[in-house]
Amino acid sequence: MKEKFHFIGVGGIGMSALARILIQQGFNVSGSDIARSYVTDKLEKEGVHLFLTHAKENISDASTVVYSTAVAKENPEFQEAAARGLPLLHRSDFLSKLMQEKSPLLVTGTHGKTTTSSLLTHLLIKSGLDPSFAIGGIVRSIGSNGGYGKGTYFVAEADESDGSFLKYSPFGAIITNIDNDHLDYWKNQQTLLRGFKQFAESVQAKEHLFWCSDDEKLSSLQINGVSYGFGDGAALHIDDYRQDGWKNLFNLTFEGNKYAEIEVPLVGGHNVLNAAAVFGLGLRLGIAEADIRRAFVQFEGVNRRAEKKGEENGIAVYDDYAHHPTEIFATLRAIKNAANGRRLVVAFQPHRYTRTRDCLSEFPQAFNYADELIVTDIYSAGEDPIEGITTETLLQKITNAKATKAKYVPRKKLSAYLASFLKEGDILVTMGAGDVTKLGPEVLDLLKT
Repeated sequence: MKEKFHFIGVGGIGMSALARILIQQGFNVSGSDIARSYVTDKLEKEGVHLFLTHAKENISDASTVVYSTAVAKENPEFQEAAARGLPLLHRSDFLSKLMQEKSPLLVTGTHGKTTTSSLLTHLLIKSGLDPSFAIGGIVRSIGSNGGYGKGTYFVAEADESDGSFLKYSPFGAIITNIDNDHLDYWKNQQTLLRGFKQFAESVQAKEHLFWCSDDEKLSSLQINGVSYGFGDGAALHIDDYRQDGWKNLFNLTFEGNKYAEIEVPLVGGHNVLNAAAVFGLGLRLGIAEADIRRAFVQFEGVNRRAEKKGEENGIAVYDDYAHHPTEIFATLRAIKNAANGRRLVVAFQPHRYTRTRDCLSEFPQAFNYADELIVTDIYSAGEDPIEGITTETLLQKITNAKATKAKYVPRKKLSAYLASFLKEGDILVTMGAGDVTKLGPEVLDLLKT
């Protein structure tokens, strides 16, 4: 009888990817979560035995239990597994175990991990290399965030938020950037930088390590690898780019060769950087230029990354996971460029009290490209409130900076408010890492009536 794996919190995007890999390998897999979702429903159809409780009985026949950082030690399943002496593995340790027989290609950095790892996975699949992959978003061209392949490579996001990216032994990697995020874990910038330096040094094949030299913090680490960027001195140099509607076209110079008019259906300069890194790594892995170009054009993006949810009465609705000021600014600038003069209405749900506190002074400028900003309640993600850190505090900061027109609307009233506020020709972007992703479909349903 095959080993039985149980995932506590299987509906999480990182956990569900690992569950899918095991299902595809023919293992018995069960998982628990507190409520049904699109992810849990899909996993159930794929063969995961789903529990909508966290009862200790859920693991009665499990031989290995996997949990994530979000799972409290008081969880009944966790406690039962510990009491019974079952192998109890953190998600990152389990991912490390899955990658042992493969050549891991890891993507890390504060911003851009999911888009970059998705494009890399898509490229390897289209090139016939049949990779395994575990990604923090649903890759639309694949329809999944995790898969088992018979090829050599394993593409995964290496999470810096809890330091778990230091557990891996990557064959190759892309490091996109370093921003002051997750300081609740790292405590200060110095330890954060040391963490990234240690990760870079752990990469086995430095010719397959690509890092963004436009990022000052990354450049300060003097990484031994292949630099990429717009700036002078980058080994993989982006000579020029232009955004044409909802796609980018860019030119590269690399190892004495010119690569002109590379097309990718992503918007914004930040995504040109992501695509350039994948292009360079693809070349280093021996993939033909024509195959890379073909795969790029066929890329359909990732759920929750400037994802179009629909259009009703001339109003287009997009959803994006951006929740850090740097991500918000880059995403809104790209969408504004594609909007062709249409009014850009942004509904933002702040994510975590700690991040709202740590980035409070950066948020006003993040929304510079929004014509109208509606801020809703902070999504706690399980955190306790912090005194003085409220939506009102954030709104006051934005209003004082006169960055953009902004107002507060409670989450429960937000869909109805937007349905009456939006006008023909508007573009609505829902932003945040919480349940704001449900807002777009709610608004579209109301606009139909």
